[in-house]
Amino acid sequence: MSTLALARQVRDGVSMPQRCPQHREYAAGCDNCRRLARTRARARHHAAAYGWIQPAHVPAAPARQHITALHSEHSMSISAIAQQAGVSFSTVHKIANGVTLNSQPQTVAAILAVKPVPPPVRNGLTVAVGAMRRLQGLAYAHYSSDDLAPMLDLIPEAVRRYRSGTHRMIAETRAHSIRVIARHLDGTWGPSPRARAHALRQGWVSLAAWDDIDDPRAKPSTPADRDDLVDDVAIEMALNGELVQLTRLERHHAVHRGQQAGMTLAAIQRALRMSGSYVNELAHRPLPTYDLAA
Repeated sequence: MSTLALARQVRDGVSMPQRCPQHREYAAGCDNCRRLARTRARARHHAAAYGWIQPAHVPAAPARQHITALHSEHSMSISAIAQQAGVSFSTVHKIANGVTLNSQPQTVAAILAVKPVPPPVRNGLTVAVGAMRRLQGLAYAHYSSDDLAPMLDLIPEAVRRYRSGTHRMIAETRAHSIRVIARHLDGTWGPSPRARAHALRQGWVSLAAWDDIDDPRAKPSTPADRDDLVDDVAIEMALNGELVQLTRLERHHAVHRGQQAGMTLAAIQRALRMSGSYVNELAHRPLPTYDLAA
């Protein structure tokens, strides 16, 4: 019987042989079992190609885009999306991060059917972990509490308390304001390298490091920072004579960039507030090579 004829049987719901005479179930070492498995697979493939049956898997891109919109525009967590869709957390997480490129049609349809739902609120309060992580991520991006306080209609001390995790719960209206500001500033650099230095000392991470920033169980997907990364803004400000805390590698880069800009070693020494011998040593030491994708 031709593959097309078998595909029609699949379309019409006619049962096909499920096992060979020797085995009640599929046996990997049996030639008859493998032949029947290939025949069933070809028939289903042809039936799906002709539109007679639903394909086994479909692209997950529409579901990934919907998850992104629910998370970024409505602050829904991966857990909340998975619960409403009726699928597992790991399934939604893998689709959201592009690990799963194709999924079952019913899974994609269930995710696309998820409606925006605001984060859980109790007596006007919500869990403060998302607000804390957003403020820490903004500090990582050079936004100090003094920079953010006017935007949030708060005093700087209140911003620092929320950022440090002092509050376990936060007013939903306040959390919403922080979400809006973080969404607006995401991808930009603030005016305070000192805030970034403080964030590095505390081990805080960027906004982009979180797959689900509102989920208390979530872990950042990237390290807080690495010794092989440099802050170009901080280096430029330091070379202009501003008091900025630089890492060891940033000081090394600053000396070389100062030389490239035509500064003398004495001028670099004054700008970076370093000893002459150390500046001279860094000037003659080659910059390290490293792989940013490591």
